Amino acid sequence: MKQTNTATVTSSQAISVGQIILDDTNYLTFWGHIRKDDTWQRCDFITTYEVLNTMLRYVQDRSDAVQMAIVQKLENMEQIPDMIDLELELGKAVVFDNMYFRLTRPGHRENGNWVEYTDGECYYIEQVTPLPSAKVPQFVRQIDHCMDMLHKSYELYLGYIELDFEEDVARKKADLTDDLKYTLAYYAWKERTL
Repeated sequence: MKQTNTATVTSSQAISVGQIILDDTNYLTFWGHIRKDDTWQRCDFITTYEVLNTMLRYVQDRSDAVQMAIVQKLENMEQIPDMIDLELELGKAVVFDNMYFRLTRPGHRENGNWVEYTDGECYYIEQVTPLPSAKVPQFVRQIDHCMDMLHKSYELYLGYIELDFEEDVARKKADLTDDLKYTLAYYAWKERTL
């Protein structure tokens, strides 16, 4: 079995979802597009129900239709996996915008090295945070975004520790090898969890 890694981190401010693939795990697959440099590029996404719930909270005007489609499919699921075609049911893909998507690329280990194999056509959505209001000064929005990313990195580090990774390996996988960044991530995590 191939191991997977999600070390390459990127972000986006908008994605569109045309189809949702459901199975018997806690993961969802989205077939859709990602917005890059003011153009839409074909892309698939993998995420959890928790992240999807966060996405739906930030697009309240579109969330009811998507939630109902998922609930109806889960209640009447005849095969695994199964698909919800949002484009067919709603007439168009659902756009999730005005939020930061923390995305990572999947990869596998080959000859001792991690090799990405999706060429930017598939991402794992790790985290979603809303874009700050335009009324908030730019530097405050940037600091808030930085704190969110540090918080998530520390949570990732804790997850690796919980999975019995050694300290050095867990810090490397969470991109916290720098002692100052590690300390800042700890305080960002502590601030948001207490």
